[in-house]
Amino acid sequence: MEHTSILDIKSDPVYQELLTNYPEVSPEAVETILQFHKVSSLINMRREATLSEFGLTPGRFQLLMLLKRQEPVHALSPSELAKRTGVTRGTMTQFIDAIEKDGFVKRVEDPKDRRGMLVELTQVGEDKLKQVLPIHISRMEHYTRVLNSDERKMMIHIMTKMVSTFDAAAQDELTIKHQA
Repeated sequence: MEHTSILDIKSDPVYQELLTNYPEVSPEAVETILQFHKVSSLINMRREATLSEFGLTPGRFQLLMLLKRQEPVHALSPSELAKRTGVTRGTMTQFIDAIEKDGFVKRVEDPKDRRGMLVELTQVGEDKLKQVLPIHISRMEHYTRVLNSDERKMMIHIMTKMVSTFDAAAQDELTIKHQA
């Protein structure tokens, strides 16, 4: 299979000007990020298409999966759900209202805090995941079939390394912000 690039760096005049003005910019670094972006976009498009077949959005699916992973009770507080998904508490409340109407979750009292409330995965939500997951996982696996086992392991290693770079940068930004 021939390598296809989303940007032919050698012939793109705008990019060549960028390289001239910023010689410290590595063409391979830019192409790496562009290729990651393209793959990520394609994965997200396919994922959205698969989930929509089951009446789910990526956000709803993420929330159901977060709850499913909680043991032994599939429940979390709304504030914890907001924190883990990176949205505000207000946005999470609206989100919970919507999926509660679909019967995927229900609000229950927090047994550890009488004032608190948990969002719990219902049987309807569990059943929806049982429908979606085999197809979703099969399709995601299909997209990686072009890679052999060693290449998949290398991709995991590379992506993990890149994520840690972003995590470290976020921590540095947080430290600088608190020092100011």
